[in-house]
Amino acid sequence: MRRIGGRSFNLFAAFLAAFVLIVGCKKPPRASFIFVQSNGGIVQFTNTTAGIIDSQTWKFGDTLPNSIETNPFHRYLQAGTYSVSLTVENSDGSNTYSHTVVIKQGNRENLDDHPQFEDADGYFYSRNTLEYGTSTPTVYNNIRGKAIAALYDSTDFLISVGRVSVNGIQLTQNGDNSYSFHSPDSSMYFRDEVRWVADGGNGFPPMVENIPKSFPILQGIIPDTFNTKIDTTYILRTAKQIQFADSVIWNIETANGALVAQKRTAGGVAGVFFDKPDLVKLKTPGTYVTKVIAYSFIRKNQLFQTVYYTKESFTTSSFQAK
Repeated sequence: MRRIGGRSFNLFAAFLAAFVLIVGCKKPPRASFIFVQSNGGIVQFTNTTAGIIDSQTWKFGDTLPNSIETNPFHRYLQAGTYSVSLTVENSDGSNTYSHTVVIKQGNRENLDDHPQFEDADGYFYSRNTLEYGTSTPTVYNNIRGKAIAALYDSTDFLISVGRVSVNGIQLTQNGDNSYSFHSPDSSMYFRDEVRWVADGGNGFPPMVENIPKSFPILQGIIPDTFNTKIDTTYILRTAKQIQFADSVIWNIETANGALVAQKRTAGGVAGVFFDKPDLVKLKTPGTYVTKVIAYSFIRKNQLFQTVYYTKESFTTSSFQAK
C-alpha cells in the first residue's frame, strides 16, 4: 500500500474529502417566503428560505420601516398593490426574492360621527336615527336602529373578536374588522335595554353586557335654522331640550361628509352657537349638513381593556349658506 509521510493515502483522501465538504457546504441562501392575509390590512409573513441565513431584511413596499425579524407581522394602512422583498445573506453571498401583495379596501364603517374617548380600547355603539319632517320637528316620521362594534389592538388597529350580536341580532364583520348592523327601516330600533354579546379574542374576553340606561330624547332641528349667512353667527337648535344625555355633539359638515365645525355640550340644552370664525370655514355658499348626536355611555373594564358602551340618538338636516 502506498504511503505518504507515514500515513495511509486512503486516510488522507478521506480527510481531504471531509474538509472540502465542511468548507464548501456554506453557500449563498436562496430566499423565499409565504404569507397569510387577514382583515384590516394584516399580513403574516413566514420566511421559507433554503440555506444558512446570517441576516434578513424585509421591505414591505409602503412607507413603514423595514424589518429584520425572521417572520414579521405587517399592517398596511391603505388599500393597494405592494411589492414585498426579502433579502437574505450569509458570508458567501446574498439573495433576494420578491412577491406582490394586494390589499383590498373591504367594507369599512365610518366612526367619525360617533363619540370617542382617549382611553378607549373598544366601543359598542347602539344608535337610533330619527328622521323628522321640516314642518314637524317634534314628531319623527321614521326611526331606524344601527349598531357598531369596534375593538382595537395596542397599535390602534381594529381586530376580530369573533361573533358579535346586539339584542340577538348578529352583526356583520367588515373588511376593517369593525362590526355593524343597519336596520333597513323602522322594523328594528332600540327601545331601552341593549344586550351585547361578543365571543372575545385577541386580548378581549367573552363579553356579555346589558346596558340599562335610557336613550337620549332628541327632537328635530327646527326649520328657522335652515338658512344663514357666512358672515354672521348660526344657531343650531333642536325643537326641545335634549334629555337623558351625558353629552351632545353638534356638527356642521359638507355635503360629502367632511367636518367643517363642531361643538360639544352636556345634555339638557337645545342648541349651540357657531360664531363667525366657524362659519368662515364654510368657504363657499351652498348646502351644508348638520348632525346632532346625543349620547349616554357606560365605561367597562374587560380583562384590562377599557370598553365604552354608548346609547345614541341621532338626527340630521341641512341648511343653505349664503
